[in-house]
Amino acid sequence: MRPWTGSWRWIMLILFAWGTLLFYIGGHLVRDNEHPDHSSRELSKILAKLERLKQQNEDLRRMAESLR
Repeated sequence: MRPWTGSWRWIMLILFAWGTLLFYIGGHLVRDNEHPDHSSRELSKILAKLERLKQQNEDLRRMAESLR
């Protein structure tokens, strides 16, 4: 039964490494979700830019119609 002792050590080492990796990745995911303000600010900037582009598109459409 001597070879099994070494195998269990390897299995425990692999499980420990896997758990450490999951803990490390999980910590980064939780830390990234703590700051949603940045994402919402970016989204509001993008939506404001989209509104301006829609308005410019409408203005250009009116100008094109008046030229015809």
